[in-house]
Amino acid sequence: MATVIAEDYGEGKALFPLRYIAGLFMKQALEQLEINMMTQHVYPYSPYPTYPEVNEYRRQHEQWHSTGEGIKSFEGIIYEADENTGIVSMGFRFNDYMQYVDIGVGAGRKSDDVQRSRKVRYQQRYTNWIPRQGKTHRPAIQPEINHALTRIENYVQRYYDAKLDFEIVEMTATPVNMNL
Repeated sequence: MATVIAEDYGEGKALFPLRYIAGLFMKQALEQLEINMMTQHVYPYSPYPTYPEVNEYRRQHEQWHSTGEGIKSFEGIIYEADENTGIVSMGFRFNDYMQYVDIGVGAGRKSDDVQRSRKVRYQQRYTNWIPRQGKTHRPAIQPEINHALTRIENYVQRYYDAKLDFEIVEMTATPVNMNL
């Protein structure tokens, strides 16, 4: 059994340095993103039972087909985790087409045609794949990014006594080496 002693970081007491917590939350979010892809049946997890055969046929006939590269593209970067201010800046990167997978649009299907009325549950598939009925929504990315932001916000509020606003921005800056 290990004993953890809290260190004083400014006004509050944090069990671990903010850079460590930010890295941990980012790592956990990346792991959960892959689990979410499995839960929502995003390739290489089949959206419907015959998808592997259909996809292989498309590949052999040089048509559009799923490669699984989208899931492999997830990355996270810590830009800043300031112990004095409680400011955390992190980014998540993935192949751009994954945003369309996340909202259920694709080949001739518009965003307005996709049903999104249910609550997202991380352990439950959102809907069975029935494109004719607009059942193609596979929320896996945005809910997890929102969850990561909430976790960081709660941590900063609790240990640094600060209430911060978070937003998702496009990653352009060079990451800080956090030595995690």
